[in-house]
Amino acid sequence: MILLVSLLVLPAAGLLAWGLLGVVTFSRRPALEKTLAPYTVGHTPTSELEPDVYGAQEFVRSPILRRAIDAVAEIATRRGLMAIVEAKIDQADIPVRPAEALFLYLVATVLGGALGLLLGNLFWGIFVLAAIAVVPWVVLSALALRRTRAFVAQLPDMLQLLGTTLRSGFSILQGLDTVAVQLPDPTGKEMRHVVAEARLGRPLSRALDEVAVRVRSEDFEWVVSAIGIQREVGGNLAELLDIVADTMNSRSRLRQEAHTLTAEGRIGAIVISLLPVAIGLFVYSVNPGYLSPLFHTGTGKLMFYTCLGLALAGMVWLRRIVKIEI
Repeated sequence: MILLVSLLVLPAAGLLAWGLLGVVTFSRRPALEKTLAPYTVGHTPTSELEPDVYGAQEFVRSPILRRAIDAVAEIATRRGLMAIVEAKIDQADIPVRPAEALFLYLVATVLGGALGLLLGNLFWGIFVLAAIAVVPWVVLSALALRRTRAFVAQLPDMLQLLGTTLRSGFSILQGLDTVAVQLPDPTGKEMRHVVAEARLGRPLSRALDEVAVRVRSEDFEWVVSAIGIQREVGGNLAELLDIVADTMNSRSRLRQEAHTLTAEGRIGAIVISLLPVAIGLFVYSVNPGYLSPLFHTGTGKLMFYTCLGLALAGMVWLRRIVKIEI
């Protein structure tokens, strides 16, 4: 058993170290810059730095690893997983190819599960495997959510600035260009993409729709719909944007009030969630033998993992109770 696990651990560890080293040391250019590079003045194409068929440079140039990554990408694409990973990575704005990220994720999961089996037992192996499999998705979702919240927080300022530029006599494209220059990321970066795509001939409505899909913001979808309707039927777009901005500011104040009113419930949920863990650690530090049957008998292990699952389900339930959608 140990020999089999060792045969799995060593190659997986090598692949993981190689991949992580490539991710850390590789310097990526922005996607728009790489796409427009062949059309810029003074561009000298080279086979090593030429974009691949996906429009992005590869940090893995080893043929063996390249074939492994392509195989993982093909399987994930057939299963529909690649689209989900790509959407999450775009939403979080992480400069990594989905296929490479998915390959490193699988290697790290296999390596962690094998190490858990080698250093512990079946239960710890399954626990480590589940933890490593879940943590990257949680971190990626947290980064994506944080970027979406930052974008939504900047949205009223964006609308007010856009409305001011429109009342000054500028076009909608010039207004978006002003927003891209004046506002910080992520709004500034997204608007720079929109302006660049519109100047290259893409319809403005389609470019804005893509931003709405990428940032997963219902508020921005309303803005895109308003701009699309105004471009079709006409009207005072500056006044409409001011109304939408005032509505968003009111919703933001209401969210803050609800957040303040539910603070006590959220703190209570955190205390209730951490209390069993704190009591267990205290008992284990005072009298380790008291909890020994919980980890060294079949019935104790079953009770421990059942209670752990119920505790996690209770945490999720408590979070949903104190979360108010506005």
